Amino acid sequence: MPSTKRPKALTWTDTRVAEWQRTGTVPSPVMVWTPEQVGRFLDHVADDRLFPLWHLITFRGLRRGEATAIPWAEVDLDQGLINITQQIVAVSYEPYTDTPKADSERTIVLDETTRTLLVEWKARQDQERKALTAKGKWIETGRVFTTEEDGSTYHPEWISRRFRRLAKDAGLPPIRLHDLRHEAATLALTAGTDLKVVQEMLGHSTITLTADTYTSVVPALSRAAAEAAVAIVPRGGRRQPLRVVEGGGQSAA
Repeated sequence: MPSTKRPKALTWTDTRVAEWQRTGTVPSPVMVWTPEQVGRFLDHVADDRLFPLWHLITFRGLRRGEATAIPWAEVDLDQGLINITQQIVAVSYEPYTDTPKADSERTIVLDETTRTLLVEWKARQDQERKALTAKGKWIETGRVFTTEEDGSTYHPEWISRRFRRLAKDAGLPPIRLHDLRHEAATLALTAGTDLKVVQEMLGHSTITLTADTYTSVVPALSRAAAEAAVAIVPRGGRRQPLRVVEGGGQSAA
């Protein structure tokens, strides 16, 4: 079979947002928000019960099945580490626990904000466990993210539906929950994180896959590289950039 072309991730620029609002057209199957749009989303969901989950996926790039499957036994809150050893996969909507591909088994290093959110989440979960156990309703799963009704595991598709609802309520252009994984890579690359580190964070098999998929959404990287190439060449002062002067003429800058 001929190989298929992996879709490039595109950013929701102002121009693309305006066109989407006019026509309803989403320009690519893989879309990511700008940092400003990410901030709007996180501000909007700050009081949502699953805010720690949204924050974790946004900045650390977990797949939804990985995030919903995390057991507390693989979390070190003191060191700020999560070992990705399980995932929840749904077949005909029926969820079951599986092991990730070898390359996807990895250790995620948490930022301090996410670590603190998970510490607070654990305390909340402990309170819910105590109250529900007293009523005979608690289902012990050992997992990090559990429902407030009975402590059961969230279905990955329910998480996706919840995310879409929150993003829409925030007035943001549409992206998939899986696109938050792309978002994490984009934010990391924009912040200057080495591509190899991003590859390991996402659990990609090759650095080529990471580069091909994500660098297209960070034009600032290409712009910086272009400027850096010009800057290393010494010049004697000739051919200075021109600037527009009053009256419409040009002069040397």
